[in-house]
Amino acid sequence: MRNLTLVAILAIFLMSCGETKRVTYLQEVESLPVEVLQQKSLLADPRIVPGDLLSITVGSDNPESVSIFNKISTGVTGGTDNSASSVTTSGSSTYLVDNKGIIDFPIIGKLNIGGMTRTEAEEFIKSKIYPQYVKKEPTVTIRVENFKIAVLGEVKSPSIYSVPNERVSVLEAVAMAGDLQLTGRRDNVLLIRFKGDGSKEVARINLNDPNLLFSPYFYLQQNDILYVEPNKSKARTAYTVPPMLTFGLSILSTLLGIVNIIVSLTR
Repeated sequence: MRNLTLVAILAIFLMSCGETKRVTYLQEVESLPVEVLQQKSLLADPRIVPGDLLSITVGSDNPESVSIFNKISTGVTGGTDNSASSVTTSGSSTYLVDNKGIIDFPIIGKLNIGGMTRTEAEEFIKSKIYPQYVKKEPTVTIRVENFKIAVLGEVKSPSIYSVPNERVSVLEAVAMAGDLQLTGRRDNVLLIRFKGDGSKEVARINLNDPNLLFSPYFYLQQNDILYVEPNKSKARTAYTVPPMLTFGLSILSTLLGIVNIIVSLTR
């Protein structure tokens, strides 16, 4: 009896260790070599996609020489699904990237910057301004005003989250959503990424893996979607018997009851 009790305690202990291993993030990260930990995580330059709301500022030592490129619009212009538009927010010009990746920039006109990284778009706009319109090379700064991500599935607060500084890691996104439920799979988180050319990229992320710190998916991009799948125990509890099958089983149970009664009476 004593041996049986010890075996039961050991089994429970091993099961608890297994459960802990499944829910721990970045397991054994402290065991990674120092030279590995010193590597820089890859922070991708966001690519501009249709629907982005861009704040574009042109700077110079002589502000008046570039003031026309920082023209503040009086309201929304254009605004149809296929036309570029600009709106006024907080004293700066903000541009909505249309479905074709185009914005309507002062003086220069329509610029197709869809699919470019933010840095590429800044250099592209700068090349359109200098030296044709100004004598000294200006600076161009672009910010994505509506940078957002979505976290769905087995998290405590699934939602769409805005990111003002345009920089968010997958772990920060999980924290914003209130962490994963115990029923969520940490080893197989689905990432859906919308690319600048309209295509999509799908990847799987293992939150248990310490090498996640160096993954190209560690930092999220504009409009990324994270989906946390339920584990097997949650999936089993979510199963429901189809109504027709329930009805059929009910009829079968009734018929078996009638047969039992008839057999009992004929004995």
